[in-house]
Amino acid sequence: MYAALLLGTLCSALQAATPPEKLPRMTVIQGKDVSGTVYKKLGLPDRQYCWDACLKEDKCSGVRWGVVDGDTAGLCLLLTGPLSYKERVEPRTQDGKPIHVTGARKDVQSNDGT
Repeated sequence: MYAALLLGTLCSALQAATPPEKLPRMTVIQGKDVSGTVYKKLGLPDRQYCWDACLKEDKCSGVRWGVVDGDTAGLCLLLTGPLSYKERVEPRTQDGKPIHVTGARKDVQSNDGT
């Protein structure tokens, strides 16, 4: 019984000493547009689905999300490889509606929020 208690305490101490696992997250690129090698185009119901698709795929390094003004569904471009940044553009549909474009890159953070 003493051995089991000692083993349990040791396991708890080792878990506490182990650094937190690195978790990927999406970070919006403020004030810039993003480009890279597009490897998948997805029509999705909202931006969170786009981000989740990138987070699930190892080769995804970022996304470009476009949605017509007033809609929630849009086009998700999954990007791979190095990303490049450029000045934002203000695209419009043929009938003049604005298309809102958001670029995001996949970053790794620790469980402590850094």
